[in-house]
Amino acid sequence: MKRKTVITLFVCTAMTLAAGCGAPGSGTNTEALLEEGTEAGSGTSSVDIAYDVDDYVTLGDYKTIEVTLNEADYQVNDESVNSYVEQMVSYYSPYQADDSKTVVEKGDVVNVDYVGKKDGEAFEGGTAQNQLIDTATNSNPTMGNGFIDGFSDGLIGANVGDTIDWDVTFPEDYQAEDLKGQKVTFTFTVNSIQKPVNAAEIDDAFVTENFGAESVEAFHTDIRSYLEQEAEAKKESDTRSAVIEVLLDRCSVSGFPEGLLEARLEEYVDGFAKQYCSDGTDLDEFLQSNYNMTKEEFENQSKEYLETNLTQELIFEAIAKKENVEFDQEGFNDHVSNIMTNGGFTTAEEVYENYGPDQASGEEYLRRVYVDNKALSLVVDQAKVTYTKAEEAPETEAADTEAPAETGGTEAAKDTQ
Repeated sequence: MKRKTVITLFVCTAMTLAAGCGAPGSGTNTEALLEEGTEAGSGTSSVDIAYDVDDYVTLGDYKTIEVTLNEADYQVNDESVNSYVEQMVSYYSPYQADDSKTVVEKGDVVNVDYVGKKDGEAFEGGTAQNQLIDTATNSNPTMGNGFIDGFSDGLIGANVGDTIDWDVTFPEDYQAEDLKGQKVTFTFTVNSIQKPVNAAEIDDAFVTENFGAESVEAFHTDIRSYLEQEAEAKKESDTRSAVIEVLLDRCSVSGFPEGLLEARLEEYVDGFAKQYCSDGTDLDEFLQSNYNMTKEEFENQSKEYLETNLTQELIFEAIAKKENVEFDQEGFNDHVSNIMTNGGFTTAEEVYENYGPDQASGEEYLRRVYVDNKALSLVVDQAKVTYTKAEEAPETEAADTEAPAETGGTEAAKDTQ
């Protein structure tokens, strides 16, 4: 499925547009990036509005910018690599089979398969494979979900490899109507008793099975390479952010071309509605139920975001004009290809349609964005960047990874509390 995206330039207030994630918030994006968001709207395109950028922008000194960054923020060392390995193991594979144990005791974590039956027939959502159950808390220790009372009690005393039947009764307030207060039988197969994984003691077999690496050494090498790439990307982003902060202090924008902000706002709001209300849901209703905000509040917040974005666009458009930054088709094609890769588009025409009310407008908008980004790179390349001496290794942040999909049909066995 194609991801909906919006071009965001320079430092901007990024709207959080994913439904169900809370009210749209603000953040800082310090590069010309593709930010997950919404497609351009319909109606009169903002690219059709003609203006002379010099009427709105007063450029300051953008050629002698000096910024200072902390070298420690971009270090990758053994400590940071080991810390990330621990995070990966803890997040994705925190348990492994404990071959020294064969009988389940209270407090053990066990790996089981199970089938739930009511009146001898398997019921929907009552079957799962390779599920972890902490018998101390009657819950899945990795997912955090609890099970109905007594669900794991029958496992105590079972041997690894045993298949046992255990009767439980669903609570009267259970969400599934056909299971409320009903007695059912779960047939468990005990696959193994588990123990916590110590990241410092993982072996080649473990990383091959869980992460597809040939060896522990290769796994660490891959992690180091990834962290170095991330550090380099962060350095580039922070450099741009620092340069832009200085530049915005030195340049000024007296206002926006007549109708430009309004056109951008219409495109932004229309695009949001197209993405999240395509099933006919009223935009006001959607915003109220998902973000607890009115359409007017949403438009006001969107307008603030667009004002910030337009201010930066105009400044870099003025620099591009003064420096005679030229459009080049080959570089633009690479830029569009990158958007296709990141956004899940299959053709350039799909990209253009996503950024304008029609292909022509979308392509023109992206051409302008591309030239503005070239001006941004010119300013950054001219800046003098000083890195302070790193006295000690930086603190390592938690891995930013998506949660793995839950396996098996465990819904019927979960507690509703």
